[in-house]
Amino acid sequence: MRQAPRRRGRRPAPTDAQPADATPRAALTIRVDFGPSGYLGPGKIALMELISQHGSISAAGKQMDMSYRRAWLLVDEINRIFREPLVEKQMGGSGGGGASLTRLGRDVVSRYRAIEGAAATAAAADIRALKASLPGRGAGQDRNRS
Repeated sequence: MRQAPRRRGRRPAPTDAQPADATPRAALTIRVDFGPSGYLGPGKIALMELISQHGSISAAGKQMDMSYRRAWLLVDEINRIFREPLVEKQMGGSGGGGASLTRLGRDVVSRYRAIEGAAATAAAADIRALKASLPGRGAGQDRNRS
């Protein structure tokens, strides 16, 4: 199965909305890798939650700043990962189409969020320690200045 490329690169330089001396943010991101079947991460879960909220792949994609085609391809990929579809699509007609999560889809989202919460709780102290080691934090702030 073809997977979308991961976006990698440098973070943008600080802007007026985010001053250079702002406290750095550290976050844990969970991605469940199912090998050749595909993977499930925060983007696909967010798309599924928005489909559930809006009842529409198009509206969910727009809210995520992606084209309908990109959103539809991701839904197709999500549905191929599991034995049963997670997103049910209704084709357009006079009233237009729509989409909703299946029972399995709702269960997968719930379990992903549970995994994410448990991992965040388990890693909280270590993430705080890592964040404290970033530039711009407390005593380490003066270390690089002469």
